[in-house]
Amino acid sequence: MSKYIYGLIIALFLYVAGSEVYNSTNKKSAKSTRLACHESAITFERVYQPERVQEMIETFKSGNVELKSKFKLAEFMESKMGRYITIEEIDAMFKEQIAKHHVKKENSKNLIINYFVYENDKEDPGKKTKKSKLYAGYLRLIFILEGEKVYSFQIDFKDLEGKDIPQKVVCTVDSLLSL
Repeated sequence: MSKYIYGLIIALFLYVAGSEVYNSTNKKSAKSTRLACHESAITFERVYQPERVQEMIETFKSGNVELKSKFKLAEFMESKMGRYITIEEIDAMFKEQIAKHHVKKENSKNLIINYFVYENDKEDPGKKTKKSKLYAGYLRLIFILEGEKVYSFQIDFKDLEGKDIPQKVVCTVDSLLSL
């Protein structure tokens, strides 16, 4: 009888250990490929409060959106992006997308889109791999509803003049609205 108990304990231990190894090696990444536009760029997204996603989308569509934006230009190499595009132009792209999806609906809530545009500094001594120098920069956004972080999204762009940023802004909004 005790042989069976020991065998059962060993089998249970092996099952638990095997499950842990499997789960740790097959972790789901934050890298996103939900939409077609995610396939053409490296994107990361995270939902912090799934129960507030619909509320966030409705607030976005109501137009009660405030943009807080920053530009992080290259420091170790000469900045190219700063000559071709401004943060005000990117703000205008977001405002255009907000207006495009605007639905007249009363909503007293406020959504803050806190974002920054990062120019990839290819001469930064911290960049060690060739892969880290392939992109021109990325947009990093945090969507804050009534003071609480609900969703974050990051998408890279490849053009040093920022010519592909308008498509990335559209992808960002499409990602938000498709949650």
